[in-house]
Amino acid sequence: MKYTKTACALLAAVMMAQSGMTALAAETVSGTDADRVGPGFETDMGAGSGTETGTESQPAAYPMAWERVNGVYMDSTGTPIEGALLRGISVSKWQANIDWGRVAADDVSFALIRMGSFGYEGEYTMDEYYDVNMREAKANGIHTTPYVYLQTRTVEEAREAARYAVQMAAPYEISYPLAVDVESQYLMDLSVQELTDIVNAFCEEVAAAGYTPIVYSDYNKFTTEMDTSQIPYDIWLARYGGDHNYPNRTMWQATDQGQIDGISGNVCLEFAFHDYAASAQSGQTALTPGEWAQENGVWYFYQNGNRLTGWIYPDGNWYYLDPNQGGAMVSGTSMVIDGITYQFNGSGVMQ
Repeated sequence: MKYTKTACALLAAVMMAQSGMTALAAETVSGTDADRVGPGFETDMGAGSGTETGTESQPAAYPMAWERVNGVYMDSTGTPIEGALLRGISVSKWQANIDWGRVAADDVSFALIRMGSFGYEGEYTMDEYYDVNMREAKANGIHTTPYVYLQTRTVEEAREAARYAVQMAAPYEISYPLAVDVESQYLMDLSVQELTDIVNAFCEEVAAAGYTPIVYSDYNKFTTEMDTSQIPYDIWLARYGGDHNYPNRTMWQATDQGQIDGISGNVCLEFAFHDYAASAQSGQTALTPGEWAQENGVWYFYQNGNRLTGWIYPDGNWYYLDPNQGGAMVSGTSMVIDGITYQFNGSGVMQ
């Protein structure tokens, strides 16, 4: 894997921010403009990707479109959006400097914030506004979740990208899902099964680290490029001007022409049909921290009463619980997992 210097710069920025300093990471160019699309991409710089054709959405005919009217959110035709609980936005470097205080005052409850583009020719390119957007949104009472523009072409690369995403998410308080954005043309020559397996591999690593995964794409890609019947995770559907219903859909990207106070130009508007923050507080979807247990000299890890297998990230370190050994922790050896050789110290920590 080739880490761009951006990744290191962002990690340094996070550490500086935690010590009271303000810093932003400068983004390097990945060699492609493929990541200049996606949930937080401003339409006047190219194209949004939420429609079935890949073109931008049409202006709303209803003057109160996407607003709350008598306690109910309305769509572009003035029809109530059935089941919509909260309104949010998705943003990236394309929105540049954001006044998060004004955003919060404009009925924005959550924000999906671009972490970066992972996987194009092995590069990990961080969004230069990721850190400041995560911190400032949270400081103004907006629930945050990072999203990764995924360009990995193998299951092994997807797992590695997910583990890196978890590391980059760790310094922040996140009560909404960690999202994977699956729309890069770099992936569209893969078979349906190959792309489905890549998406599941990324989400499995995210879930193992204790986050809730969610998969973003547009209706066309969900129905032709991957098999969502095999993806047991929440769906973040982009479909402009169409039916927003879809199996496991908990978020809907309704338009790329939203107008929000505090943001210059257009922004994608999102609607949540599940209140992740409230569920986490009530324990409905939150995982318990889990605990280690030694049985006959072998260490296992339990969560919600279940013995886990595979990768886990319980304390800021990665461990592997061998599924072929009933979830026994691997330690003091090397092991080939998904075609990659990993080294584990005597305490089971991946080196």
